[in-house]
Amino acid sequence: MVEDRSVFDTVRQWASRAEGDWRAHGTAYELVRVLTAPARRGLVRLRVDGTEYLPADGPVILVANHVSFFDSILLMFSLPRPVAFIGKAEYTDNPITNWLFCGAGMIPVRRENPGDLPHVFDEVAEVLERGEVIGVFPEGTRSRDGLLHRGHVGAAHLALTTGAPLVPVGIVGTDRVLPTGARIVRPFQQATITLGEPIHVAELGYTRSTNRARREVTDRFMADIARLCDERYVDEYAPLPSIAKAAEVAEE
Repeated sequence: MVEDRSVFDTVRQWASRAEGDWRAHGTAYELVRVLTAPARRGLVRLRVDGTEYLPADGPVILVANHVSFFDSILLMFSLPRPVAFIGKAEYTDNPITNWLFCGAGMIPVRRENPGDLPHVFDEVAEVLERGEVIGVFPEGTRSRDGLLHRGHVGAAHLALTTGAPLVPVGIVGTDRVLPTGARIVRPFQQATITLGEPIHVAELGYTRSTNRARREVTDRFMADIARLCDERYVDEYAPLPSIAKAAEVAEE
């Protein structure tokens, strides 16, 4: 019992020290990766293709379709490099879940507070400035109709302002683990994550983050995502929660 309590206290201490900052503890990321491995293997029989397209170092923006609650977790731990993602700040209210989710690479945001958006963009920019990887779901929410919806321009803005390459990602099959509206997980499902060739905005001739540049870059990587995930693309935004609605206003 003493040994168990010691481990528990250590986790609580890491959580308290981190205060929501997953970057403070690389050890936390590795521990979360190990502890969640059995559950991840049990839920999804995962195949990952195209990892050669992920730069070995330097800042990277992953842009992926979003069909399941499990997408971000799988991307965080299935690629050769750690991946940070934006997630609900409610996960950080408890010291243990704070350590778990922030240790896994989550940047917390209060979805009911659109005023958090500038802070979130600053946090993401800092991740890229340190030469790390950030994952973005440009649709702004999970697709509930099986279609790939029009992308919001936030990822393109980040690429245009930081120079980080965009790597398109197609995710297939994770929606079968927990289908929309289902409450019971369906384990041992086949899923695939496929990375595509990086997009360097400077090579496309863009030098500033203008409305036109953001829209054209976004449309370019959304076309790549559609090809990688084999989803039909529709040029309209998906029904969005409040935080994505605020992002849509911010990009105008």
